Amino acid sequence: MTQYNCPQCHRDFTAPDNAQSVRCPYCGNVQAAQQPYQQPYGQQPYGQQYAYGNGQMPGADIGVFDSGPSGKSRGVAGLLAILLGYLGIHYFYCGKATGGIICILLCLVSCGVWGVVTFIQGIMMMCMRSDEFERKYVYSQSTFPLF
Repeated sequence: MTQYNCPQCHRDFTAPDNAQSVRCPYCGNVQAAQQPYQQPYGQQPYGQQYAYGNGQMPGADIGVFDSGPSGKSRGVAGLLAILLGYLGIHYFYCGKATGGIICILLCLVSCGVWGVVTFIQGIMMMCMRSDEFERKYVYSQSTFPLF
């Protein structure tokens, strides 16, 4: 039996493997028989999710707002940097309290101009890969990581 998805009514149904044409039992739409797609040797099926850092696919990335191994999300950190970066909230979120305090002081000294730098930093956080974010902002020994 072969699994089909009707393009007209979007319902799944099964049909015999040797059928030349298949009719959807729900809407009656006629479809040509499908040949099952076979993956080339050694490749993973399309759409398979890879766990973060499992080594199956180098450079595989997770979603922007998904948390990495540290429990920190680069999407949340990026939004905090864009919206409240002048207060150093994104540094506090990443566990860099000293960086957050330095950020507050820089904002006071520069009369708020420092907020432009943290805005750019937030955009860069949202655009970088998750492993880069973890290495640079969460696991680094730097107390005040910038770009």
